Amino acid sequence: MISETILCVDDDPTVLTALRALLSSLGPEHPVEIAESGAEALEIEADLRRQGQGLAVVISDFIMPGMRGDELLIRLHTLSPSTVKIMLTGQSDFEGVKRAINQANLYRFLEKPFNNDDLLLTTRSAYRACLLY
Repeated sequence: MISETILCVDDDPTVLTALRALLSSLGPEHPVEIAESGAEALEIEADLRRQGQGLAVVISDFIMPGMRGDELLIRLHTLSPSTVKIMLTGQSDFEGVKRAINQANLYRFLEKPFNNDDLLLTTRSAYRACLLY
């Protein structure tokens, strides 16, 4: 199940606004969904799945209330192994990143503040990787 949808998850609405604006430059064939929590991200994934769609790429913050990014990415990996997963964070936690690498097949880890060009390049590359899965 291939989809062009990119899901951005962060508890900071400012970061989500910036990500949506930046990733919109990839074109209308790559719709961008946003979620302010892991629970909301899981709801969006379930809604897309009910519609016969999936997620191409998920970009998630690491430190969020309720459900950390590594936990979210592991749960999404169980539901959609072909989704390419990217983690963003301003606070590195090696154990959490290691968990995401080993249990969620983490594609890339980017630190905040992220470089716009690097994030776009990484997202394009992640989408191509999704097509190969």
